[in-house]
Amino acid sequence: MGMRPNYHISPKHGFLNDPNGLAQFQGKYHVFYQWLPDVVPQGNKIWRHCVSEDLIHWSDQGCGLKPEEWYEKNGCYSGSGITEGDSYYLFYTGNVRDSEGGRETYQCLASSSDGVNFHKEGPVVYLPEGYTPHFRDPKVWKKNGRWWMVVGAQTKELKGNVALFVSYDLKKWQWKGNMLDSSMDWGYMCECPDLADMGERQFLIVSRQKEDGCKGMVFAGIMDYEQGRFHISEDTGVLLDEGFDFYAPQTFTDESGRRLLMGWIGAGEIEYQMSQPTVKEGWLHVLTIPREVYVKNDRLYQKPAEELKHLRKNEESICGTGEIAIDRHSKCMEILAEGLENQTITFDFGKVIKFLYKKESGNLLVFRKKWNGEGYDEKEIHLDKLEDFRIYLDQSTAEIFLNQGEKVLTMKSYFTEDTLIHMNSELQIKVKTWLLEEE
Repeated sequence: MGMRPNYHISPKHGFLNDPNGLAQFQGKYHVFYQWLPDVVPQGNKIWRHCVSEDLIHWSDQGCGLKPEEWYEKNGCYSGSGITEGDSYYLFYTGNVRDSEGGRETYQCLASSSDGVNFHKEGPVVYLPEGYTPHFRDPKVWKKNGRWWMVVGAQTKELKGNVALFVSYDLKKWQWKGNMLDSSMDWGYMCECPDLADMGERQFLIVSRQKEDGCKGMVFAGIMDYEQGRFHISEDTGVLLDEGFDFYAPQTFTDESGRRLLMGWIGAGEIEYQMSQPTVKEGWLHVLTIPREVYVKNDRLYQKPAEELKHLRKNEESICGTGEIAIDRHSKCMEILAEGLENQTITFDFGKVIKFLYKKESGNLLVFRKKWNGEGYDEKEIHLDKLEDFRIYLDQSTAEIFLNQGEKVLTMKSYFTEDTLIHMNSELQIKVKTWLLEEE
């Protein structure tokens, strides 16, 4: 099996990045991702299509959108999916490059009545005045009887923003202007914008590109649909995921009314990406597990989708104080640790992932073993308290949910054969582990 994840979406070969077109249509979950058939980070991107009935078992449906038309000849770039009646619509960016390296961008539409075959209807939004051709990643949703679209944008001043459009029929779109306050620092480009409308609260999710890096951010606020503006409640957003490898998240609402999220476990500098061990296996990168997002304490929390519990096998529990050692002889595992309040905690899985929570400072130190050199990548996160953590391990990935999803850390983690878990606590804690296997 090598390092290929057991229950995450990964490419059979080639390069995977942004999740696209997420929707539930006629009872089935549909996920596309940007894909290149070879392990190279740049090229004419294709949308690869996966389908599932349970968010666990994914069937590869092959190429959903290929760059074949004039308005997309250099790549079908990221976008979103929506369903209406008996139709499933995909909105995506058509990328066009000329021989001098110049760029053209078109926001395009494709539709399907069966969720298998998609008919391309061509561009529906052309580049408005005031923006550079860095204008991409349309996300569409319905509110107040109208359709809304946000597009990640760079203004002519080379500042990031989000362009807003409105439509009554999904084909004719009216530009409403920039949705974000231009006096704020949005970096030099806002990719993959998404508005999670959670009733009384709205949350803007944006993959913000700045000189110091590209990060998936979330901002709480109120969407003023009449004025076409998003009013932020706080001046600064927070990281949607505080791990080492997370970018380009997208949400959608399923038929039960849940808002689910998936992101890309990837990103980083090209040299860093291409140094990963799976390149030698002929593939690179995966998507996150499906997560449900919900509001708690006026913040956006994340938790694993309930369906993931069906992967659980062979539950084991231990209660203890001081040194705790567990070995399930597996790199596909769920770990739940509870009762962690008011104490210093250490955790170590296979000497690849380690963290230390210091009760005095409220700081969580996280370490991930480097795969391209000696030592560890390190990160420090502040928590008012640590109550519990839940970890999903899958061959070469780790997703860590702290305090019922108050904070999440996602990272590539190339585990060796050492699968021993070490924990140390000052007071009694409870630890459960499950092996995670597909049927």
